[in-house]
Amino acid sequence: MYMTPLGYVMMYGWFLVVVPGLFLVLPKRTAAFSGLIFGWLFLPFGAKVGLGPMDITRDSAVCLSVVACMLVLDLPRVMRVRLSWIDIPIFIWVISPFFTSMTNGLGAYDGGAEVKDHLMVWGLPYFIGRVYVTDAKAAKHLAMILIVAALVYVPFVLWEIRFSPRLHKAWYGYTTYDHGGTALRRLGGWRPLVFMRHGLMLGVFMAVAALLASWLWFTRSVRQLPLLPPGWRGPSLKDGQGMSNAVPFLPIVLVLVFIALACRALNGLGLMLMGGAVLAALFYAKTRVPLALMALIPILYVGMRLSEHATGFAIDQPAVSIVSKISQNRADSLEFRFDNERLLLTKAMQRPMLGWGGWGRNRVYDEDGNDLTVTDGYWIITLGQTGLIGLAGMYMTLLGPVFVLIWRYDAKVLSSAEGAAATGLAVAIVMYSIDSLPNAMLNPMFPMAAGGLAALMVTLKRPRKGRARARVPLVSRSMGSIGAVGR
Repeated sequence: MYMTPLGYVMMYGWFLVVVPGLFLVLPKRTAAFSGLIFGWLFLPFGAKVGLGPMDITRDSAVCLSVVACMLVLDLPRVMRVRLSWIDIPIFIWVISPFFTSMTNGLGAYDGGAEVKDHLMVWGLPYFIGRVYVTDAKAAKHLAMILIVAALVYVPFVLWEIRFSPRLHKAWYGYTTYDHGGTALRRLGGWRPLVFMRHGLMLGVFMAVAALLASWLWFTRSVRQLPLLPPGWRGPSLKDGQGMSNAVPFLPIVLVLVFIALACRALNGLGLMLMGGAVLAALFYAKTRVPLALMALIPILYVGMRLSEHATGFAIDQPAVSIVSKISQNRADSLEFRFDNERLLLTKAMQRPMLGWGGWGRNRVYDEDGNDLTVTDGYWIITLGQTGLIGLAGMYMTLLGPVFVLIWRYDAKVLSSAEGAAATGLAVAIVMYSIDSLPNAMLNPMFPMAAGGLAALMVTLKRPRKGRARARVPLVSRSMGSIGAVGR
């Protein structure tokens, strides 16, 4: 694969210069969140460059570099982390590929390589969130950096909507995915992807950012966007002179909502509407039930597909029939996915606990060795490769902290200005979890958010028996000095 010199400069530069520079000039928490999010958004997708005995991929360039700087420049903060039962799923998810490789006769080297890949995409981002989200202010800090990153992406999105998705090839010399031309146009216009693998991936990211921004503004958690990171000082507006350190937040919300719509990604739009309805119920009806039901969707779907042979109930035809009323092309695509999913599920159930491992062993082949399946959903890929143990570890890594949040705090707390960021991140994680059912769009931002939410649940004290949940704060007094500024 040919990559332009700019691609090499970006890969080496981000790993060796940019992330260390961020840690030296910015508050540590800001540097960690920004190093992962901005690096993942702008580095070449699927690139791999050599650095001594190791290869640097986009995932390692953004995750390994951040963790290395944390260990060197912010070790006291790292040493304060205490593991908890809530971290069990991420350990299961990261190490399960090793046991899969061993039980399939693929050897310890193959198992170690798989563990390394899981560590880069899941383990290290989770660890970053686990270290730096110490209270609700830190959760808001993470949400705001994600929103700012989406705002920085807006000019690139608009350019591709106007001129077609070709920035990645122009900058880095190759395309991220062979779309065949059909996936690049939707609803009468270009569907952008910028530096992501697919327009659907961009659609989910922009939908999450737009919903987060809308929720923070609506709950009055954020009314202005600071122009400088927390902890920095700059000229302030005084007596009509000087420069303001903040801008109104509402125009930013409107811009992000418009861009989410303009991305023409039906998965992102559907998830944004679903998440918006859940948050509206939380705010107006003061009920957590819709949020809990939304978080249960991935678990219920997987359980229904696994029990299909026993119950005789299949969601295929009802779902295809509903979608066909909107678009026959989308219905045909959905039916194709269901057919392949059933073939892959049958193969996966031949090794249900630990799966088949890598190297395409989870796929279905004919007598001549021709591949008969197309794998789209991350859940079926995970089930086929790492079995039920890996699948449970993956979903509980994402959804476990969400369920704990819902169980501990009532709707009044979750919809308050203080708790809005944690709730918004929880909904974002659920949106990503649902999207992993039809798509396989790995994004380390969401494991980082899950790690942050897990840290929040561990750091804050559990409500005492008989104590009204509405009175349990999401920011403990003992952590008020930490705030949103990393040390």
